[in-house]
Amino acid sequence: MLTSLTAPALLGLFMATALLVALTDWRLNLAALAGLFACAAILLAQITLWQVVAVRLLVGLLIVVILALTGRATQFGLALSPCFATTRFTIPTGFPFRVMALTLVSLAAWYTANQPALALPGLSSDLNLASYLLMGLGLLNLGLSEEPLNAGVGLFMLLGGFQLFYFAIEPSLAIVGLLAAVELGVALVVSYLATLWYMPAEESA
Repeated sequence: MLTSLTAPALLGLFMATALLVALTDWRLNLAALAGLFACAAILLAQITLWQVVAVRLLVGLLIVVILALTGRATQFGLALSPCFATTRFTIPTGFPFRVMALTLVSLAAWYTANQPALALPGLSSDLNLASYLLMGLGLLNLGLSEEPLNAGVGLFMLLGGFQLFYFAIEPSLAIVGLLAAVELGVALVVSYLATLWYMPAEESA
């Protein structure tokens, strides 16, 4: 049953990563991040035990909750935005560049995943594409973002792509637990830095 969901999960993964790269609105990005974790778990189920998938889903849920609580405490960064008084979603000023970079990196990931000499061992072609997409777009998001939350999201994407590859080689529960602890630690650091980033200067002092 899960095998039949590979193609929809891969499409959902790409849509979630595209939103995370193209947009910078916390509210949309948190929903996209939750979708990314769900799609990545479905793909991960093709190569590892269900216990590992359950741990990944739980960790993903905790990360989204941590970042959502941080967003709520900092008013989702809208206090520093000129449209703070409204609730509409905003489009970043570099949106066209982000879309162009997203397209180029996605094409590069697709080309690399379809080269037999560059394929990651232990993964099918679909999972190769998912892993390269996550790592490539994660690095892109890190390069485009200086704001802690969006940079942190890029780091989660990069770690997710690495995990797809690594779990095919070493699906040990000890490794799963270690990587889960790393991700939760990253979430706490991102939450702390985002709080400092958006905190008014008088409160920070």
